[in-house]
Amino acid sequence: MPKFLLIESSGDVCSAAVSNGTEIVAEKSIQEKNSHSNYLASYVDEVLRTSGYKINELDAVVIGGGPGSYTGLRIGCSLAKGLCFGADLPLIACSTLYAQASEALRKYPDADRVISLIDARRMDAYLGVFGKKLDTVVEEQFVTIDEQLAVDYVHGQTVACGSGAAKWVEEFSPSDVLHHLFSGIYAKDLLAEALLKWKNKEMVDLAYYEPNYIKSVFVTKPKPKF
Repeated sequence: MPKFLLIESSGDVCSAAVSNGTEIVAEKSIQEKNSHSNYLASYVDEVLRTSGYKINELDAVVIGGGPGSYTGLRIGCSLAKGLCFGADLPLIACSTLYAQASEALRKYPDADRVISLIDARRMDAYLGVFGKKLDTVVEEQFVTIDEQLAVDYVHGQTVACGSGAAKWVEEFSPSDVLHHLFSGIYAKDLLAEALLKWKNKEMVDLAYYEPNYIKSVFVTKPKPKF
């Protein structure tokens, strides 16, 4: 069974875990905004010590590859790449939208569809729509949170999850939608997709890999101080 180091830094949760097969053997996390630069590297060291594995005894490093916070994703990506280059390990990048949908289906196994939404500020979100077998129904994309989401994507028993779903449900109260309260994405939530990608040998190219930002990043100049 493969052994992974899992790293998640796409949102407010800063999280690291070590897995052996389907079991999480060590994990450490904190839910605090802008915490990744302070905690992530030390959490990786801690879960490795707790698990009893050295980094070069693992089979791969797994990262939550987005979408999500630009800064958080950059920090996680840089750390994961450094570990992979240093220990000669492959990197597996997992979808944060898929992780949310996977967790929601564990709670609502009879659902026909999961709408996974990550808040992208204002009334925007990153969206992914998945079927009951976590098959992709709608490709991940950047959307506006409005009433049209229900028209376009609700089908059968539908569950909405993620920080963007909370805003959607609060603002528009879509009918026939179960709202799965989601506290955040943790490293352990990446394991299901990571195992599938390991089986299918879907690793990323370390030299060229970049997180999935979906939307282009706009950098604005600070206003002059007088």
